[in-house]
Amino acid sequence: MVRDLVLYVIVILLIVLTFQPPITFARRNLISQLIRQTITRVFYGVTGILFLYFGISDRALMTCVLELVIGLMFIALFVRVWIIKHTYEQRLLDQNRDLLNVLRVQPGFTFRLEKSGDEFYYRLLEGGLLERMGLNLQVSYNRREHVKRLGDIFELSSETLEQLSEYYKQAWFGDRTVFELEFWEYSALITLHPVRENGITKHVIGHVMDITEYKASEQKRKEVDEANHAKSVFLAHMSHEIRTPLNGIIGLSKLLNKTELTAVQKDYLDKLLASSRTLSSMLNNVLDFSKMEAGSLELERQEFELEKMLRHLAETVGTLLEHKEIEIIFITDPKLPKSVKGDPLRMEQVLLNLLTNAVKFTEQGHVLLEVKMLSQQNGRVVLSFMVEDTGIGISEVGVNKLFVPFTQANTSTSRRYGGSGLGLAISKHLAEAMGGNVEVESRLGEYSRFYFNVELNIGDLHPEGAQIEKQISGKALIVVRHELLRFSLNELLQSTGLETYTISSFQECVEAFQNGEYFDLVMVDMGMNGFRELDTRRQWLQLLNRQMTQVIGLTTVFQMEGVAAGDEDSRVDAFLSKPVTRNAVLEVIRWRLEKEKTVSVDVNTLDTYTMMSPRYEGEMTTQKYQILIAEDNEINQVVITEFLAERGFEVTMVANGRELLESLELRSWDMVMLDLHMPEMDGFETARHIRRKKAFNRLPIIAFTADATQHEQEVCLRSGINAVLLKPVHELNAVRVLNSWIHLAWLQELNGVHAEQAIAGMDGKVYIFQFALYKWIQEYQYLDKRLTRKMDNGQLSAALRLIHSLKGGAGNLFASGLLAKVIELEKRLKRSHETSPGELYPDWREQLILVQKEINQIKSSVPWS
Repeated sequence: MVRDLVLYVIVILLIVLTFQPPITFARRNLISQLIRQTITRVFYGVTGILFLYFGISDRALMTCVLELVIGLMFIALFVRVWIIKHTYEQRLLDQNRDLLNVLRVQPGFTFRLEKSGDEFYYRLLEGGLLERMGLNLQVSYNRREHVKRLGDIFELSSETLEQLSEYYKQAWFGDRTVFELEFWEYSALITLHPVRENGITKHVIGHVMDITEYKASEQKRKEVDEANHAKSVFLAHMSHEIRTPLNGIIGLSKLLNKTELTAVQKDYLDKLLASSRTLSSMLNNVLDFSKMEAGSLELERQEFELEKMLRHLAETVGTLLEHKEIEIIFITDPKLPKSVKGDPLRMEQVLLNLLTNAVKFTEQGHVLLEVKMLSQQNGRVVLSFMVEDTGIGISEVGVNKLFVPFTQANTSTSRRYGGSGLGLAISKHLAEAMGGNVEVESRLGEYSRFYFNVELNIGDLHPEGAQIEKQISGKALIVVRHELLRFSLNELLQSTGLETYTISSFQECVEAFQNGEYFDLVMVDMGMNGFRELDTRRQWLQLLNRQMTQVIGLTTVFQMEGVAAGDEDSRVDAFLSKPVTRNAVLEVIRWRLEKEKTVSVDVNTLDTYTMMSPRYEGEMTTQKYQILIAEDNEINQVVITEFLAERGFEVTMVANGRELLESLELRSWDMVMLDLHMPEMDGFETARHIRRKKAFNRLPIIAFTADATQHEQEVCLRSGINAVLLKPVHELNAVRVLNSWIHLAWLQELNGVHAEQAIAGMDGKVYIFQFALYKWIQEYQYLDKRLTRKMDNGQLSAALRLIHSLKGGAGNLFASGLLAKVIELEKRLKRSHETSPGELYPDWREQLILVQKEINQIKSSVPWS
């Protein structure tokens, strides 16, 4: 009975073991599975013994059958255990083989580091880098190798092995360690990961990444950067060496052009000036292209007035006409925003390149710049600039080559018209850098149209200088031959409220006034037959009531001297130089309304953009401004002296900075001008010596240089230099700078700042005030974005610190209007934090807009923005 009971128990246990879950091969349960497998084997052994002991009996058939079944089950279980064991061992081998295969194909190699006493050993070392090196070290879990022995195989020096041991010790103490190692011709980046259990390091896994190609590419990139830098330095020096004589060539040519010349000499001189301007333009393009290649061409983001930028562009383009009988016409959308945020200099450069090409390739007809606003939403505006010409046109094949550097539409183009083939490539790069694009459509022999589209942020400025605040009444007559120019002027004058009439010939104009027609304003093209001749113009002007009718003459800078000659009875009231911009026309109309004329230092020149007739200028000043100039180049000395003498200045010239300092004490000077690069003492050192003496705190210092890379505003300001002119000096730029700095005129035009009070608090040093204002604008010109970002991130304390700093700066600059707005903004920020959700309180964002507008108004009125 007992024997049967034991047999039944054995059968039940065998059944339980038979249907137990199979052994898995998850690596994390490996130990528990091995223990369970061992217990199972022991139990099978005991079961077999019991079976042999109790199973020897023939008492009953049932017992024999039961014993047979138990025996078969025992055999089946034994076979099953053997199969499971074999499968498990095979899977382990496969996993290890797969792991080693993965390690062998990696670019670098992986190792496992173990420690015995104070010595380190490799337990695993596999990777593709070892195979490329021809090393088959066969280090796996079955054996281990000493670090020093393998270091000898790797040909590592004793110093390297000591450093390696230090890294291993550092990793063994639990720090992830990364370092570089050079061996053979390879460079490797090694990362050590300590594996710790219960705070104790069991082993360290190391990974070696092959960075040989990366290091080689880095070295190559470094060499390329050094080569680009060397090229930039070389180009900068070459620029300086070329610009210096070029400045003399252009200056002397202009002086020579004002003397009596034969027709042949005049023709030669015109060609000389044209070639000089082409060389100057090519030089600028090469420098810009070099910066583009080096990736150092940076764009600014500042607020500027579109109309002012277009007016400056018109001044420059007007000098390109020479003796070409073509019209350059600007048409601007009256809905354009007053100001936008972007890079005005680079935008102007793109448009100037397009207009220069249009003028160069057009012999008759017109060149048109049309500016439109395509869309406006969410504080952004999309502008379209279209440059159209009636020139030689471009073939379909030529269009595909237009934007390739140093390439023109066809080979004959460069021979006939000149050029480097860089202008359009640079324009496209600049347009894309500004988030826009340049497109072209053309028909060979008929026309070309270039489109420059760009999206910009709308600015906060609301300038009033060139705007007519209210519609004006009166009649205006436009006498212009060219239909497109006549159309643009008609649209422009109608937008001011004037009732306009247009005619296209001198004879029609004469007949209109002979018939008793009356007009408040007459705008005439002085290049038309009848107006060009002195006698016929005088006769026509006698038909007008000069006290009631204002006459504005349209001319080019090249024709102005001729049409401005003659007595008072043959002169018009004002001249507008073509191309005419909206800004210039509104300024003349405002002058007519206010009957005021601002006298500036260039009243005697005929090449300014807008020139009023002496009949309305009032009393001319007879004061001679005294200017001390340091310039070592003799030709430039002559050019500068003559240029300033024509504009009423009395010039004293010295050769270098030391002579300038010696002459400084001899008399009182209105301005100092100096070259930045002079022998014995350069311009920077000379300016610093001048600023050390209190007597010269208010003395303006204007520098000029031929090195485009040296024109860094902050460096100049730190030296005490107020402004810099780049050679070859453009006369209009020079006049603009002189107007701003003679007797510190710009201080009177500064908006929102009590300049004299601020200067008094800075020991009377104007240059310190200028530098402080420059740095202040740099710091706070984007206050709205900085403050909004801090508030949105919940950084109230940081926002209040920024406002506190702004208060201090506004107080130092005596910007009382801004200070009051900033104080109110600070109150609103604090109140917004103290009030509970849902409670009404003044919105600090509205006040921030007012503060930013005040800052923008200050920024827009400084002469260097």
